[in-house]
Amino acid sequence: MNNTVMALLRLVHILAGIFWVGATLFLAAFLMPAARAIGPGAGPLMGQLMQRQRLQLWINVAMTLAILAGFALYGLDSRMSGGGFGRSRTGMTLGLGALLAIAAAGVGGAMGKPTGKKLGEIAQRMQEAQRSGGAPPSSLVAEAEPLQRKMQRALTIMSVLLVLSATTMAIARYM
Repeated sequence: MNNTVMALLRLVHILAGIFWVGATLFLAAFLMPAARAIGPGAGPLMGQLMQRQRLQLWINVAMTLAILAGFALYGLDSRMSGGGFGRSRTGMTLGLGALLAIAAAGVGGAMGKPTGKKLGEIAQRMQEAQRSGGAPPSSLVAEAEPLQRKMQRALTIMSVLLVLSATTMAIARYM
């Protein structure tokens, strides 16, 4: 296999993975807790970040690139080794990392995406209320609270899975 292709796949895999893990950790550990502490006043910032700058789209692009490039790298390593790579300690460690990353993507899709969509709808209704000069209705604030907790839970689970995945990938070559 051409070393340039392998290097390019590795570069895409690593850079996309860095963005995916970093963005997820930032959301879980800093942005979501700060937004919850501020309350409805954080709505414009979250709207700008998620809807106008489309952070979630960029996270999804990075996730997809990281997973696809990882599959390609694993497949190429397996092919070059005649199938023995998957039975090696390095291959098994990388395989475990891949499963952890795929599980994180699954949590994001099953928990994070629908919850984020509902929170976005509530945020828009809150902003409409605030534009007309009033405070957000307490019913909307109450509706958002369990969804924010669910989103925090999803981000925390994803963060743990992604840190474990990154850890396995960082140590795999030394196994």
